[in-house]
Amino acid sequence: MSPSDPTRRVSPWPSRVVRAIFLLIALFYAYGAFVHVSNMLGFRGTDWLGWPLKWQALDVIYLALDLVVAVGFLWIWRPAIIAFFAAALSQILLYTVFRSWIIDVPPEIAPSAEEVSYLNSLVGFHLVSIALVILALWLRRRPAGCV
Repeated sequence: MSPSDPTRRVSPWPSRVVRAIFLLIALFYAYGAFVHVSNMLGFRGTDWLGWPLKWQALDVIYLALDLVVAVGFLWIWRPAIIAFFAAALSQILLYTVFRSWIIDVPPEIAPSAEEVSYLNSLVGFHLVSIALVILALWLRRRPAGCV
């Protein structure tokens, strides 16, 4: 049986893996959207309107991106893939190259040492999620019958 034979059965596992990856990333980004809404509603124990404008702007921007990714990855919608890479890559830059800009705020709302170290785990999360999405996109694009 040749790979081009139309009667050849193709294993469904790659499409299941792709679906699982997109679902997993969608759930994480839905959680991210929840965190941004929680920030805006003051659930962190501080008044969001008292936060620096840059933090407020980032909350709004990443809430929008997180929602596009969360909903779009459920439907494997192309604009969601663009939003995902925009969100992930920009956050990696913010938490590494521009880290001092992010944490340069008045002392009364300055992030704790734990919160600052949490940024490292977010960088790792985004690197892993980028690798998973690239894998999913590769599995979706490969010719049928290839493993």
